Amino acid sequence: MPNSSGLMNRRDAISKTDATVVALLKEAGAIPLGITNCSELCMWYESSNKIYGRSNNPYDFQHIVGGSSGGEGCTLAAACSVIGVGSDIGGSIRMPAFFNGIFGHKPSPGVVPNKGQFPMAVGGQELFQCTGPMCRYAEDLAPMLKVMAGPGIKRLKLDTKVHLKDLKFYWMEHDGGSFLMSKVDQDLILAQKKVILNKICLRIIFSQGDAILNPLLHFLPNISVLAYGIKVFRTYTKQFWV
Repeated sequence: MPNSSGLMNRRDAISKTDATVVALLKEAGAIPLGITNCSELCMWYESSNKIYGRSNNPYDFQHIVGGSSGGEGCTLAAACSVIGVGSDIGGSIRMPAFFNGIFGHKPSPGVVPNKGQFPMAVGGQELFQCTGPMCRYAEDLAPMLKVMAGPGIKRLKLDTKVHLKDLKFYWMEHDGGSFLMSKVDQDLILAQKKVILNKICLRIIFSQGDAILNPLLHFLPNISVLAYGIKVFRTYTKQFWV
């Protein structure tokens, strides 16, 4: 199959062997359908290059698909396939999953073999590059990861029960902002706060009719989580005393 990685001087390059993860998936019964689009040398957070052009979001052709594994993301979103393979250093699986409404997972380094892909990470990049599954349905992530990892799956405990209350979640609303970037949408900030406070407040389900809280968070995006939690706690305890 073609192996240009969107680079003009590799437009005629054809893979002579399967990457390790491709070989493992084929052995398990997967059928390769094709190579999907990416940014030049997988360097950007969109999927456009001089060979194949720009991949468009299947939900709105005016929007991009993310990158660098964006071609895979939009292919899955458009129901051309149900499973796919991506690679990720700084978001190349995660951003296309978010942009296209599918599911992707960047495994821990060293679990899934990177051998056979181009470009291959070198130097410090090797500590961060991970090959991982991209799926139309979340339930396919774990079984696909088990196949892709091969012997490396022993480093994980995917079949061990995990209780959400025992997990630590780290979150940030934004990275401080930049004049080169759009601000994080207030709806996304609100969604973050609801998720983390569901955890803090013993998974309290937030009412859709919270007419006071939602406008407050939109106008005061930096309202503290503590104040938000107090408001939720009061609402929750009121059920037992009224």
